Amino acid sequence: MNYSKRIALRAAFAALAVTLMGTCLVLNARADDIAASFSIASNPNGPWTYGSLSGSTFTPLTVSSASVGSGYWTTGTGFPVVLANNTGSTVNFSSWSLPTDMLNLHPDPTGIESDVRWTAPSSGTYSIAGLFEGVDPSGPTTTDVHVLLNGSSLFSDNISSYLVPSAFSFLESLSAGDTVDFAVGFGTDGNYLFDSTGLAGSITAVSPAPTPEPATLFLLATGLTAISSRRKKKSGL
Repeated sequence: MNYSKRIALRAAFAALAVTLMGTCLVLNARADDIAASFSIASNPNGPWTYGSLSGSTFTPLTVSSASVGSGYWTTGTGFPVVLANNTGSTVNFSSWSLPTDMLNLHPDPTGIESDVRWTAPSSGTYSIAGLFEGVDPSGPTTTDVHVLLNGSSLFSDNISSYLVPSAFSFLESLSAGDTVDFAVGFGTDGNYLFDSTGLAGSITAVSPAPTPEPATLFLLATGLTAISSRRKKKSGL
């Protein structure tokens, strides 16, 4: 094989390796979406747990139903509630109207907060970004909303509007087992009626860099074998 052909094969190999590894990194860097990750099959659900928050006491919700939207979790006594809408269109129920790809968090009458907790599966730097917004036009929604890291406030706001986003975004260094809570209380008016509050966003690992998945490594190995075979044929081996 002459020199120019060897250079061409090396370039082809490099391009294939970069393409496959790049695909791998893209697949592994997908955001852990708050709404899209929702499930009524189990609680906890991977890193997510749907619950209530009273002071520093977090309690997982135990009763699930598929009767509204994409389903919901509750205590069985009515409130608090964590409900999802991944139907592709707005869900209207009672007095509230929940856009697609969003959770609906509703506190209980005594002030116990509706809460979605995410537990870090590994140490690293994570991007935490999203929004809360009132989704009940009848009130409108009047709630207090919070993002907590291991119980300490990262973000806090009061909602007293309909479909007006209250956005948050931060970069945090987390250890495995750290918790991030997205909590909704009944607000300064002390009234839990018309308090449906939308939550959307994602948590994304920024570092350490994602590791290749086995399937992608197999594709890379297959590509290397093909290039090696082609090289041998052309060299007459």
